[in-house]
Amino acid sequence: MSSAASIHAPNAEPQQRAAERHDLEVAVDLESDTNFYTGLTQNISTGGLFIATHQIKRVGEHVHLKFTLPGAGRAIECDTEVRWVRENSSLHRTDSAPGMGVRFLNMSPADAETIQNFLDSRESLFYDDE
Repeated sequence: MSSAASIHAPNAEPQQRAAERHDLEVAVDLESDTNFYTGLTQNISTGGLFIATHQIKRVGEHVHLKFTLPGAGRAIECDTEVRWVRENSSLHRTDSAPGMGVRFLNMSPADAETIQNFLDSRESLFYDDE
């Protein structure tokens, strides 16, 4: 992707999104090569999710996730890649939690369908006024 600067910049979110985000707050178990911890989602799309955490990984790192959507009968497990980070800074919005945006990798078709069904039943966080 040629606009790597916007993705790699600390405290910045990508300007364009491939999929609509939906509000979601569930606990997420994260596992990397050196660590296991829990974060909290803030939103989800079919392409990935944002995890509010102070244990932020570097852009490009892979993290294994496990989380359960409300109403789902089983947990979703998949690998992800950190695409952008938001660090806590007094120079930026104080109402935004630190964390990282991750992209789903190698998700099973059943898990992808579970997410899509969940999103189909929710309203998007963003609306087009046109």
